[in-house]
Amino acid sequence: MKLSLTQYALLGLNIAYRLYSGLFMIIADCDETFNYWEPLNLLLRGFGKETWEYSPEYKIRSYAYLLPYYLLGKVCQLFNLSPVTIFYCIRVFGIIGFTCYCEWKLFNSLRRYSPTLANWWLLFNTIAPGMSHAGVALLPSSLAMQTATLANSYLLRAIGDGRQLSQNISKAVFWYFIGGILGWPFALALGLPIGLYTVYHSVITRTVSFSIYFRIAGVMLLIVAAVVAIDTVFYRNIMFVPANIVLYNVFGGEGEGPEIFGVEPMSYYILNLALNFHVIFPLGIAGMVLNPIIAQGKEFALLISMQLVTWVGIFFVQPHKEERFLYPIYSLISLLAAMLVSKLTLGFKRFIPKRAYAVLQAVFIIGLITVSNLRIVNLVENYGAPLKTFSAVAKLEHTSPVNVCMGKEWYHFPASFFLPDSHRLRFVDCGFDGLLPADFYEEGSVFDSTTFIPPNMNNKNKFELDKVVALQECDYFVDNSQVNSIPQLIYPNLTTAPGWQLMECNKILNPEGQHSFIGKLLYIPYFKVEFMDFCLIRKEAAV
Repeated sequence: MKLSLTQYALLGLNIAYRLYSGLFMIIADCDETFNYWEPLNLLLRGFGKETWEYSPEYKIRSYAYLLPYYLLGKVCQLFNLSPVTIFYCIRVFGIIGFTCYCEWKLFNSLRRYSPTLANWWLLFNTIAPGMSHAGVALLPSSLAMQTATLANSYLLRAIGDGRQLSQNISKAVFWYFIGGILGWPFALALGLPIGLYTVYHSVITRTVSFSIYFRIAGVMLLIVAAVVAIDTVFYRNIMFVPANIVLYNVFGGEGEGPEIFGVEPMSYYILNLALNFHVIFPLGIAGMVLNPIIAQGKEFALLISMQLVTWVGIFFVQPHKEERFLYPIYSLISLLAAMLVSKLTLGFKRFIPKRAYAVLQAVFIIGLITVSNLRIVNLVENYGAPLKTFSAVAKLEHTSPVNVCMGKEWYHFPASFFLPDSHRLRFVDCGFDGLLPADFYEEGSVFDSTTFIPPNMNNKNKFELDKVVALQECDYFVDNSQVNSIPQLIYPNLTTAPGWQLMECNKILNPEGQHSFIGKLLYIPYFKVEFMDFCLIRKEAAV
């Protein structure tokens, strides 16, 4: 089936949005930096910050997840690219490239079923602000989002083509396993509805042979074996890291488990989805309820709705909530909204004059794109200072060891890819009472680094003094322009302190400033937003 001009335009829009995210979108979660970019920097450059999750004592992070990005990074190194350029190559070609591929696959399956539905889904998914950062994040939950999109593209083909039912179900299951075993084990929950679907067609309708279970078991064992083999090499200990993740998060002992990192009410997720999907979110929720009743493809609609219900049922009741935990269902929200809108538009066309319908549709689409753009630009303009300021750090030239320090802004560090080879990130005491990352062991091979047990690590988020250095050891410092009110702070506002030279500043939203509600959410300069400076400063005696 040939693409229409509208579909070519939508694909071009998709690529443009994703490329913009790859080049400019913020790193929204410090977990992305310290649990994934930092160990990836270790694999490629031999140094980085290590969290307790990678300590061989705990082993709840998998190197298998990082391996594809490591291979891409090694290819980039063959062209003698700078570390910052490699960072953006991995973002654009590795993460964004795969996101676009997954979106294309589902779009291609949908357009064979309904071109109108395909168009609405690609539009919604492309412009959704949540996808602008979920689709570029180096996070297992982002991989789960990508693989869920792929799996549902094959699920739709399975429903639409009974002759290849077993083959397409097997492909869908394969991608669910990739997202759950290579990525995030909790993402396997998204595959439960297709498991029930498979059982139904093998036991009730008998349209699927029981041999599919052997095929599925073989696929699962192959993926598990690969992950076990890779992590066994890096940790030098036979293990299955996804099992460790589940054991810690579900069966952690007293003072352990995800709750020690904070708890949020259920409204946290609702507000988060409303911000990341605006009108697409309520349309998706309405579609979750109505699509299995009114949609043309009721079976497919039911399976998509069941996936969303499963995810909401599991994660909305968990005390510890994080935005990235919702990433796996992002494309499903867009899909359910698109199903509902495509069905509603058929009714509108029957009762509204053609010209009036065209005007209403244009106003609706322009409104969606405008609100999405204002939110996406808001994220880049108001929170993009760390990437800009550390781009200046990347241009520093020293051959001797140099300490680049951070205090109260430690969680805004983007990645050691922004540090020259002789530079290392250090932390100074800023009153933060949790466990800061340590340095990966740098003596010997990479495998010596991944198997070395760093001292004074714990899985209870308790502060350890050996993770910080004295201010006197810092050659450069990255800080904001706000005076810290914490009494035990050992340094003043360095951006104006004697003995320090200001090198570069970029504006960042002041979390304690006075903002208008709209100005904080959308990039509309008319509404008041209070900024502070995010600065790179140099000790005057630094060489």
